[in-house]
Amino acid sequence: MNGWVYAYYALLIACFIISLFYLEHREVKLLCVLLGVSIITEVIVELIGTEGLGFFIVYHFFVVLEYSLITIILRSGIRDYRWRLLMGISIFVFCMVSLFYSFVLGGWRAFPGINITIESFLVICWCLLSFFSITPDSEASIFRHPVFWLTLAFFIYFAASVSVNAFYNLLLENDTTRARHFFAVLNSLSNYLLYIMLIKGVVCFRSNRISL
Repeated sequence: MNGWVYAYYALLIACFIISLFYLEHREVKLLCVLLGVSIITEVIVELIGTEGLGFFIVYHFFVVLEYSLITIILRSGIRDYRWRLLMGISIFVFCMVSLFYSFVLGGWRAFPGINITIESFLVICWCLLSFFSITPDSEASIFRHPVFWLTLAFFIYFAASVSVNAFYNLLLENDTTRARHFFAVLNSLSNYLLYIMLIKGVVCFRSNRISL
């Protein structure tokens, strides 16, 4: 395991620990569950090992849980009932489609690139909706609004995921070692941004005086 991954794990655990101090907020409580699932997933992958392709099955299930929790987090900031209903329905539809593709069409031994691409597209759409739905309670800067940072974190991460995962399966077929190194570096960088901004968003729940 290289330094990129160690730094990613450190930020993931730090974000999880910090979120434990703000569990009175529903968004943070859901985020804490998501982070906990992420930690458990990474531990399982480390125990299974990444020499073969069997560890990919863990990510097939993780994608479903991840999309569900992120959509619920973003949904909490949407006031329009119609959009909230659509987001709720999308969770059920995505779970069914993703699992069907994983175990019937794509196979669980393959990296769930298609699943993640669909997930990324949907989350990006919900992030854009969330951006337009943010209404600060005061005249404070938008950079002091916690939902803004949570939304921005997911938006940047999944925008990067679309780019990375679009080529990963193709690279994996031609050069497994380079493909995994390429994925590890770019995925780690996007994870750094994700958790830094999530930490910023969580801390912003404490006080609206925090800003850039």
